[in-house]
Amino acid sequence: MSDWRREQQVTGESVDVIVIGAGPSGAHAAREMARLGYQVLILEEHARVGLPVHCTGVVGSDAWRQLGLNPDLVQAELSGARFFSPRGQSFFISAPETRAVVVDRGELDRWLCRRAVESGAALVTGARARAVRVSEDRAVVEADLEGEPVSLRASLVIVAAGANSSLARKAAPAAAAGGFLYAAQMDAQRTGLEEVEVYMGGTAAPGGYAWAVPVEDRCRVGLISRALPGGFLKKLVSRLEARGAIVPDDARVVRHRIPAGPRTPSFSERMLLVGDAAGQVKTTTGGGILFGLLGAQAAAETADWALRAGDFSAAGLARYEQMWTAKLGTEQRVGQLLRKVQAVLTDEDLELLFTLIRRAGIATLLSRLHFDWHSFGLLRLLAQTLPGL
Repeated sequence: MSDWRREQQVTGESVDVIVIGAGPSGAHAAREMARLGYQVLILEEHARVGLPVHCTGVVGSDAWRQLGLNPDLVQAELSGARFFSPRGQSFFISAPETRAVVVDRGELDRWLCRRAVESGAALVTGARARAVRVSEDRAVVEADLEGEPVSLRASLVIVAAGANSSLARKAAPAAAAGGFLYAAQMDAQRTGLEEVEVYMGGTAAPGGYAWAVPVEDRCRVGLISRALPGGFLKKLVSRLEARGAIVPDDARVVRHRIPAGPRTPSFSERMLLVGDAAGQVKTTTGGGILFGLLGAQAAAETADWALRAGDFSAAGLARYEQMWTAKLGTEQRVGQLLRKVQAVLTDEDLELLFTLIRRAGIATLLSRLHFDWHSFGLLRLLAQTLPGL
């Protein structure tokens, strides 16, 4: 244990903010607070930031530029994708310009953490937070560090520990979670796949979708689904291998849950939830990088207000949820509606939908949708197409 951490235990020294989780949301919130001059401590349970990688790393190019993220992390630029129906019908959507980029997700996490540390935040890896206790004058994070229990004190705690963390449930036990989807992904050697492929239907991913994303000489193969994804991923890998598109190797399959909707309230006394812990994801695709970063920005602004005002009450911190839901709420609600529609479509319905898309030139309209803010456009197109079902 470092002298600083031991001294904090002995003297009862408290920092301004403890951030639990060093993913994009946690690192961004920590950097913003450190830039404002606050004492910030980041706790990361894994020995190395960015591992394990749970994410394909696809981010809209507009968001990439607006957020000022490092262009050196970009591994591929995407301008289109081919969509497949359960029986193999397909259509291709494309744009004349890059609409999204694929990034090295582990390196993205590490880069964001470096920026936080360079701004003045302290980072401690191998520190698993077990609980947060709140009293009238502080929050105490109980953690395990190098096999030793520690108690760390702060005025405010930002929980960015992901959707699977029990801390989110403990931090806001009355919160209504939007449910979860199951995800699984693996890497394979790419041998014949030249474009992004997306697979729809109950045979591929019930209530979700599957994908194959070429990145350099590799291919990221995965899916999200209402059902446990292991068997569906195995079928997809076999299908791609039979086509000569990939050669599976010994890459590990990573499984995790992702939120299917927001978790509200996302705050309680002296605590804020951000990123996947708050369900700040695109409810159509499950992507969480952009929405999590926007949630982290709102958390940092709220934390700054709370520290200046000395108000850490739930009533005072409620402004946080008002801020982030004003940005993301409508998009998330429409996305949830689209998911409900998808849930009642049979594979036969999808075949007819694909036929209509191909015949009516709807693929061209789909190519004009914004990569990140697309729910309303999809809803309008669906309303135009569904009467034919």
